Amino acid sequence: MTKAKKKTSNPGILHFLVSRAFLLNVVLAVVAFLLLVWLTLWGISRYSRHAESQTVPDLTGLVSSDAAALLDRAGLELSVIDSTFQNDVRPMTVISQDPPSGARVKGGRTIYVVVNRKEPPPTEIPYIEVGTSYLSVVEILESRGLKLGNISYRPFQYKDVFIEMRIQGKPGVPKPGTKVAKGSKVDLVLGNGLGDTKVEVPDLIGLTYYEAINLIQLKELNVGTVIASGAISDT
Repeated sequence: MTKAKKKTSNPGILHFLVSRAFLLNVVLAVVAFLLLVWLTLWGISRYSRHAESQTVPDLTGLVSSDAAALLDRAGLELSVIDSTFQNDVRPMTVISQDPPSGARVKGGRTIYVVVNRKEPPPTEIPYIEVGTSYLSVVEILESRGLKLGNISYRPFQYKDVFIEMRIQGKPGVPKPGTKVAKGSKVDLVLGNGLGDTKVEVPDLIGLTYYEAINLIQLKELNVGTVIASGAISDT
């Protein structure tokens, strides 16, 4: 009888299994697997948070930077879509928002806001005819975004009617169409109903048209009919 030959292990395979290259490949495979698992879990978590509904916080009264930070913590975004001006509100303060506070929205939703402007927009000085009633003058000023300032009186045959106006902080009587900031205060001069008070008539010879008007009004007189001799110039 012949003896069976003993099976021997392949020394090449054993050498490869304990080689540095094999171990490095195993480590890289494990790291890649763990990274894939982490990315999968992170994606699921992010998607879940995005799909969850969030309560929209109240942003009114906050400056836009604080409102953006508050929304960021809630997983929401801020977008300023318009601006307006309110004289008694801090610049860049949120005045209104959409959706409103308390609404339920999905994560990542953009909240649109209107903020208060940094600078008031300009408006024009209106033309107001001498003799216009006080209430009508107030309505005209408010329609231009102007505010009523101080009221003084000057001798005039009618009481509580418009004679002239001045912008607080600016010298002289403004021309109609002059641009000023909205919210500016306008001081009014009204008639006192005592038109028989006598004053000295000023010398207007050599003055420009608007210089003459200012001097006439300074003397608490009123401009009557203007008769032109050639072209009228204000210079």
